[in-house]
Amino acid sequence: MNNNIKAILPVLLISTSAANAGSDNEREYALDRIEAFAKISNIVEYYHPSDSVKATNWEAFSKYGTYYIQQNLSQDFAAQLTHLFSEVAPHVTFNDYLTEPERLSRESEVAGWRNNGYPGKRGHYLFNRQLNTIKYGDLHTEPFLPQQQVYYTEVNGVYVRIPMLLLANTSAKEGVPFKIPDNVNIPNTLENPYFCFGNMSKVWGVMEHFGQYFHHIPVNWKSELRPLLTACLTQDGQKIGDALKYSLTKLQDNHIHLFSYDIPTQYYWPDAGFEMVEGKPILIYKGASIEGMEVGDELVAVDGQDIHDLIKEKVAYSMATEKTAKSKVLGTQAMLRANPTDTITLDVKNKDNQLSSLQLKTDQLQYQSYNRAAARYKHSGQAKHQILDNNIHYFDLSQVTNEELPSFISKLEQASGIIVDLRSYPSDWLAWQNFLMVIHDGEIEGPAYYNRISNHPDYEQRYVHEVNVSRSGISKVLNKPMVVLSSRYSVSRNEFVLAFFQNLNIPVVGEVTNGINGDVTELLFGGSGPNRMVVYFTGAEVRQADGSKLIGVGVQPDVLVYPTVEDIRNNTDVIKNTAYKYVESLIKE
Repeated sequence: MNNNIKAILPVLLISTSAANAGSDNEREYALDRIEAFAKISNIVEYYHPSDSVKATNWEAFSKYGTYYIQQNLSQDFAAQLTHLFSEVAPHVTFNDYLTEPERLSRESEVAGWRNNGYPGKRGHYLFNRQLNTIKYGDLHTEPFLPQQQVYYTEVNGVYVRIPMLLLANTSAKEGVPFKIPDNVNIPNTLENPYFCFGNMSKVWGVMEHFGQYFHHIPVNWKSELRPLLTACLTQDGQKIGDALKYSLTKLQDNHIHLFSYDIPTQYYWPDAGFEMVEGKPILIYKGASIEGMEVGDELVAVDGQDIHDLIKEKVAYSMATEKTAKSKVLGTQAMLRANPTDTITLDVKNKDNQLSSLQLKTDQLQYQSYNRAAARYKHSGQAKHQILDNNIHYFDLSQVTNEELPSFISKLEQASGIIVDLRSYPSDWLAWQNFLMVIHDGEIEGPAYYNRISNHPDYEQRYVHEVNVSRSGISKVLNKPMVVLSSRYSVSRNEFVLAFFQNLNIPVVGEVTNGINGDVTELLFGGSGPNRMVVYFTGAEVRQADGSKLIGVGVQPDVLVYPTVEDIRNNTDVIKNTAYKYVESLIKE
């Protein structure tokens, strides 16, 4: 064993019986401690600035710590915490009312964490964490670093003292990275409570300390840790997964996606796609082999269950905002099956209100049916550039590459007016920027973009850094009557780009957008083996062009247009048609 790495305590190899040991009362009692331990360990990991903390495997520490607490309940809780943290973070104390912080002068070199977002294990160009040093007297010039020396809190009756600044090169070097004892083997599966406790602690802690939108959403996230830990006691992947989805849904983050090897997942879907239209679940797409129903028919029931009741059951686990949850459930969850050979029974109602029942094979991957339905809803299969009546040009900016752009711009220069389609996700990061360059010859403001820097455990005290995302235009060759199209599928980068058009006073025509923007980051959990759980979430806060709330609201078009059921049946692009009439009016003006 490396002499610089010391095990905290040798213990017996964990057996299945040990993992299940203890009465319900003991478990319930332990959860108070385990919850407190989880909150403390997250703060130490993200804010205590020592090399031993930086080098520690916090997944291993977290799951071992919960095991140690559960197996040693006769010990005083403060003594348990002291035992667990004393070597990895010796400057962190528990119920120590006498120890004073290190004395720092203006010239003292101090170390602190600069938490510029949660980087994930694969890295991210914007989000990173690093230990920085600075003179204590200059601390006020670097707001990304903690602005107070010590963080004090009381958790489960224990008074906790966690230094957020330490003398550099001396005390910051103290401590020994944690290594789980060699004779302890905690299986990496959610069905093991200790692994599950560590996993739920990590997911909760990353959202708690790097979440960006808590001032915009009505959730008491601190209270969500306990039910997540409680779900671990079921040792049932499905129930644990449901508990996690239930909590994550409260974040109202339409970027959130969850994958886990331990949570049962279904992938298969019939070759058909539905969407909410005029408050009804309407067939948008069907494969060539599907007979007995037509595009525009209404879905009434799935396997005999009323579709509205089914959607209502799943909304709370949808991991989507309230305004998009029904649509997401209908398009991604309502008809899932485990195997491609499974069948599903759909009751549908046609335009004459006649009911019929169809049994379909679930032989498609879910995302295939979803993407086909979305593409048809957005009319995204049409030509990228079209010359309409009165020399009004249609241009699908979302589908154009930067290499293609110059040839399209030369064509658009001849237009009397332009319809720019941004209903689909812009595929080329450079194309939309260079398109903007020829609309305006000055600074072009983007959306209000913020990164709440995690320099303090309390959300309200964190430094909020505003990021300048403006672009500089170079010409006005396309300064013509113009509108831009939006849809319910316009999300993230769509909404980012739409803000630039709005700030150029270019009208938006179409539907309210999805309502989430900000760089996506990832949380991976799974030890040295495969990443057994991955959670994607929004790592920065982006608002609307005018600085107002975007999350859960979406970009509000200047001309609001929703396709009707009749439009769906006739494959009518009502948003494009409305935009055409609007550009006509702009040309006349």
